Amino acid sequence: MSTKVAQANLVDALKELRFRWEKARADWDDHASRKFEKDVMAPLEPMVIAAIKAMEHVNEMVVQVRRECEDHETL
Repeated sequence: MSTKVAQANLVDALKELRFRWEKARADWDDHASRKFEKDVMAPLEPMVIAAIKAMEHVNEMVVQVRRECEDHETL
């Protein structure tokens, strides 16, 4: 799987998670749900966003390496 595909899958999964969490919160509003949101949901999104950015960086590096290897082959 390419980094771009993995990145797109992660973005889609985050959107789906947000959607499902909002749906669950409509029916689940107690101390446990607030604790879950604070302890699990709130820290998760920034971590996923950081992972997506890291995947973008990895993809840029892969593109650069491929370009440099192609340039080297023509010498």
